[in-house]
Amino acid sequence: MDNGSTMTHPGFGISLTWLLRLRWVTALGQTAAILVAERLLPGELRAAPLLALVAFGALSNVALMLRLWKPEPVRPALPGLVLGLDVLLLTGLLYGSGGAANPFTAIYLVHITLAAVVMRGLWAWALGALSLSGFGVLFVWNVHVHSLAHMDHGGGGGVSLHLVGMWVAFAITAALIAAFVGLVTKALRQRDEELTALRDLTARQSRLAALTTLAAGVAHELGTPLGTIAVAARELQRTAEALGGQGSDIAQDAALIRGEVGRCRRILDQMADPSGTTLGEAFQALAWSDLEAELTEVLAPEDRSRLVFQWPSAGCGPMPRRGLVRALRAVLSNALEATSRPGTVKVVAREDAGTWRLEVEDHGTGMAPEVLARVGEPFFSTKPTGSGMGLGLFLARTFAEQLGGELRVESALGQGTRVQLSWPQVAHG
Repeated sequence: MDNGSTMTHPGFGISLTWLLRLRWVTALGQTAAILVAERLLPGELRAAPLLALVAFGALSNVALMLRLWKPEPVRPALPGLVLGLDVLLLTGLLYGSGGAANPFTAIYLVHITLAAVVMRGLWAWALGALSLSGFGVLFVWNVHVHSLAHMDHGGGGGVSLHLVGMWVAFAITAALIAAFVGLVTKALRQRDEELTALRDLTARQSRLAALTTLAAGVAHELGTPLGTIAVAARELQRTAEALGGQGSDIAQDAALIRGEVGRCRRILDQMADPSGTTLGEAFQALAWSDLEAELTEVLAPEDRSRLVFQWPSAGCGPMPRRGLVRALRAVLSNALEATSRPGTVKVVAREDAGTWRLEVEDHGTGMAPEVLARVGEPFFSTKPTGSGMGLGLFLARTFAEQLGGELRVESALGQGTRVQLSWPQVAHG
């Protein structure tokens, strides 16, 4: 029965199926208690109406079971509504068996505790108020059972001070349970969310470490053949230049080969250090103008003219310079590719409560929800084969997280994309 319609609490594994089983056990226990009480209190207890209420609760459990079999997701409020129905049924059972004098009034507190554990928000307080109201009603209206009465609970002299004290004590206990259990549940939920985020971060760091090791190995293996090609191209260029005009074309081709080999070497150097060595790189003072110059120096002139920078007046302070530049270049590259010419890409930096936030916004093609959900995964790319490895945003996000920041991506298909890179400020040394 644990299909997609069961609403499982993320931290405790409590689901509607669990509540369903608990209600079956409760129905059996209530039936047994009524039958035993009928024997112990002959002539004082009317069992038929009480058993009818238990049967109604069982029928509601059957309806709940049938609902869980349906593929549609259940509403988040359903567990709270089920617990509210149980409070009303308990009030009915207590009404017919002595009212507030019945020792089973303590079961009200069980429903409040369950609501505080299972539900979020004000549900525990709402069920607490419902239970408190039901308990108060039982002081005034109930089917009197002489054997359960004590002091002047069953007398006709109005509501006694003892009954008022019981009701106040119940209200205080219910409030403490709702508050304490709610706070503990919230704290445990936050802890579980933090542990989940930490596990995700550790997994990404592990993938980055594996990627770095692989890249370093590739760079090492390709270094030797590239060196051989560079030497051969240099000798070919010298030979062609010695031939004069007849070898000019060959000399140009050899020079082109040497230039491309140098480019491959620079790429391999970056592969050997894809994360910008954020954790080991020394922090350097960096001005926004210097950052802009480094970001644009590798771009074609037509792409430089499409960038619009908005820098704050203050410098961004000490930063791992290479890591920041590489992370932003990856984001800018994606934004420029997604924006058709002559569309512009806006780069805005601002200070926000001790945190630098740098946004790159384009008005390009945007991303569909299923693509946006996978943004930042290593080796995930929507570009044609051979156009990219799908590592740019992954490495940018890893860089931000290593600094204690984050990378956020907002996008809508046909409306463009906004990428926000944030990191905490570091005081000037």
